Amino acid sequence: MDGLYVVRHEPTWREEPEPDDEYDSDTDHKTVYALFGLAIFKANVLEHTLVNTLAMARIITAEEQGERLIRDPWAQGFKDMMGKLIKRAEPYVSAYPEVVDDLTSSLKRRNFLVHHFWRERIQEMVDESSRAKLCADLKADCRLFTQTDERLTERVFDPLARQRGITPEMIQAQFEKERREAMKRYEPDLLPTEDDSV
Repeated sequence: MDGLYVVRHEPTWREEPEPDDEYDSDTDHKTVYALFGLAIFKANVLEHTLVNTLAMARIITAEEQGERLIRDPWAQGFKDMMGKLIKRAEPYVSAYPEVVDDLTSSLKRRNFLVHHFWRERIQEMVDESSRAKLCADLKADCRLFTQTDERLTERVFDPLARQRGITPEMIQAQFEKERREAMKRYEPDLLPTEDDSV
C-alpha cells in the first residue's frame, strides 16, 4: 500500500442530515473562515478519493493486460483538478447514478467556493444573521463533500481495492500508522510511552 494516499474522516452519509452539533454553532468571523477552510478540506479529501480510485483502476487494468507500469499511477491524478478527475472516473461511476449526481453537485459547489464565494458573498460578513446563513451554507457544503466521498468510496473505490486484496481494515491501519508518525513528528508528548502500555 506504499502508493495509496489515505485521507480519512468518519462515515456520516447514512445519517441524513449530518448532525449540526459536529460543527461550532458560533457565527462570528472566525467561524465562517474555519467552516470555509473545512469545506475546502473536505472537497480535497474527495479529490484524493478520486485519485486513489483512478490509480487503483489503472493498476488493476495493467495487471489484467500484463502491462508493467512505468509511471506512478497517482502522479497524473494529483496534477488534475476535480472536474478532470470526475471526467476520467466516468467509466467507474456511471453504474451509480447517485454517485454521478453527488459528484456533479460537489464539483459545482467546489468551483463556486474556490472561484466565487468570497467575491459574491463577502458583504454578508457584516451582519450576524447573514453570517449565520453563510455558516449554514458552508456546513451544507461540508455534508455534501463528505457524503459524496463516502458513497464513492463504498460503491467504487472499496470494490477496486478488494480486487487488489486491500481491505477497509488495511486502509484504516495505514491511516493509523500515518497518524502516529505525524504525531511523533509534531506532538510527541501526546503519544503513550512503552511504560504506559504495560
